[in-house]
Amino acid sequence: MSIEWNDKYKTNIIEVDTQHKRLFALMKELETLYNAHKGSLVENHNTIQKAISDLEQYTISHFLIEERIMEENNYPDLENHKLQHDKFTDKILEFKEILKAKNNLQESELEENLDHILKFLGTWLTNHIMIKDMDYKPFIKHVL
Repeated sequence: MSIEWNDKYKTNIIEVDTQHKRLFALMKELETLYNAHKGSLVENHNTIQKAISDLEQYTISHFLIEERIMEENNYPDLENHKLQHDKFTDKILEFKEILKAKNNLQESELEENLDHILKFLGTWLTNHIMIKDMDYKPFIKHVL
């Protein structure tokens, strides 16, 4: 799976689009690490862990800003949207827990888990933007 930004993901809310592009870039970095280090992922555990942490931190920041924009514009489905964001961050946290068990991880397990998280996060992000984020777009009259 190749994780790439595409203009079809534009919400035309500059701040949100800029952040979405950064999320795609962070996920692409993780995907590149995965592809470059297949067969030696355990040895590159710290690099992968840092990439996951960077993605987690940026995601949390983005979600908070996006939710604040929706709140200030009285988006009626804000609570459901927040729940969707929680699913994404929960998956990242779940993978971080797997990484913490590095002493017990076999190469094949790490490869399988990283492949799974990349597919999940890539699919989730693209679907979320195309469906959920496009739903709030008409409600946004002003940005912070």
